[in-house]
Amino acid sequence: MKTVNEILLDLVAIPSVSPADNRPVIEYITSCLDPEHWNVNIHPHRDQAGTAKTNLVAVTRNASGADVELAFVCHTDTVPFDPQWDEAVHPAERDGRIYGRGSCDVKGFLACILAVLQQVDSASLSKPIALVFTADEEVGCIGAKRLAATHAFTTRYMIIGEPTSMQPVRAGKGYSLATIVVKGREGHSAFPSDGHSAIYDAARVVAALEQIARTVETARNEDFAPPYTTLNVGLISGGTAKNIVPGECRITVEWRPIPGQDPDWVARLIRDALAGLHQAVSGFDSEFTVLRNDPAFAPSGTAELVTWLSSLTGNPPGTISFGSEAAHLSPLAGEIVVLGPGSMSVAHQTGEYVPVQQLLECVSLIENAIGRYCVLKQRNEL
Repeated sequence: MKTVNEILLDLVAIPSVSPADNRPVIEYITSCLDPEHWNVNIHPHRDQAGTAKTNLVAVTRNASGADVELAFVCHTDTVPFDPQWDEAVHPAERDGRIYGRGSCDVKGFLACILAVLQQVDSASLSKPIALVFTADEEVGCIGAKRLAATHAFTTRYMIIGEPTSMQPVRAGKGYSLATIVVKGREGHSAFPSDGHSAIYDAARVVAALEQIARTVETARNEDFAPPYTTLNVGLISGGTAKNIVPGECRITVEWRPIPGQDPDWVARLIRDALAGLHQAVSGFDSEFTVLRNDPAFAPSGTAELVTWLSSLTGNPPGTISFGSEAAHLSPLAGEIVVLGPGSMSVAHQTGEYVPVQQLLECVSLIENAIGRYCVLKQRNEL
């Protein structure tokens, strides 16, 4: 049997950035699942670029119950990495940490699941366990959305792996993304009145977006840090040359709504602001397109799992300000908790790592969760 460290080193060595086919990771996972003990269902599809992608749902065969009691969910893709970072796919273990792309987000949690599976005695299970491995979480939770749309499985309890430093998370912000294309009229820069500057108008749009950001901060939820919906202008591009009045400028804006907030509120504020600029500025023209509008992850109707995990880890239930698959998979589960080793503060960057001690804590937690919710003799003793 391999240790969790060895499994993680194997996984990080498999490149699995979102634009690529994730089947090599799925094949590694499948090799760890004994077909005598697991019903393995493959859900293939192709992304918008035509690249093959795979979701995997595996359920234990020999449990006496018909309904899945506990599901572990983990995505298989990672964000891209600097090709100069050699450890990205040649992982290293040093100073109590494992370095490499995905070591923290979120192959560390995946390695913990696979390490525990080596010791699961399916004959002792009173309730089935489901393992769910998804594609393209990093580019819009695409795999999770497809599984939810087809109602691929249901479970009473669900633990979704994300780097939370082993804090059980009961709620999270949503994620929305949009583009604003400001349209002007090109002209020679020596005669600016013959054109209409899209960049000047884009500056007006950015100022309006900054005011909208201040507006949405007034609706607060103190469970989060920061305790309000955040808005960010992340990209601006426009113009063709220094001596040409720019005819177009593109703005990319994102916002992360708190639970309970109307998911269309910010979009309406932006549309209203653009309409106001159209009335106030002669020649103003723009096109607003919402690319993503993922809902927030609201607390589940019950808190049995999150309370127990909190007592087990010694960490109080918390919230996250980054996106996860929880909101999309919530129709498939009675209660969802997001949890895993590592911190998002070191994910998505060169030098990403996960502490080995947290990997060991996560292995113990998964073992305890299976024992509490799915093992016959322990359930009878409770």
